[in-house]
Amino acid sequence: MSPKLIAKLLAGFGIAALAVIAIVTVTVVRGRSPERNLGQLVDLVPDALLHARNFHWTQMKGPVKEWILSAQEASFANDRKSVILKNAKVTMITADGKHVIMEAPILRLAVTGNHVNSADLSGGVTVHYGDFVVTTETAKFVPDSDVLDAPGLVTVVGQGMTVTGVGLSGHPRQQQFTLNKSVNTEITRQPGSPAPGKS
Repeated sequence: MSPKLIAKLLAGFGIAALAVIAIVTVTVVRGRSPERNLGQLVDLVPDALLHARNFHWTQMKGPVKEWILSAQEASFANDRKSVILKNAKVTMITADGKHVIMEAPILRLAVTGNHVNSADLSGGVTVHYGDFVVTTETAKFVPDSDVLDAPGLVTVVGQGMTVTGVGLSGHPRQQQFTLNKSVNTEITRQPGSPAPGKS
């Protein structure tokens, strides 16, 4: 065979091989669900897909931002049903445009696809709303029902008073919170105001 004929045969074989690879790839991709494809990618490159730094997620309801989630680090479970966030901050936007901010060293999200079912905060939780700051050890937030539950000791500081109690139930977007039991209120004197009993 002449060199020209060999070159033509090799070129023809290469083109045919590429065509077969393209057809097989298209068939495989079309025949699988996006979730299955994502699962295969996770298996192939777990470090890239299961761990993220400077995590940021905005939950929208139509054109309106419902809440914004950010964290220093995010670790995704293999089953893609939970995410653990470190140094997390959740900002919720109320109906009147005000912000309610929750912060925690550890935040565990239970998710279905891109939907957050619940958020468990631990390691010391701080909630800022208006002039008040709420602190407690652990809390659970369910976004769909706008329910925040903190079973342990809770401290509320703001507007010249400190309130402590055990167990808190609340609706962050509506800025409504209730201490369940052992409630104690201490009025603190604002700088520049007269001491109690003096005018």
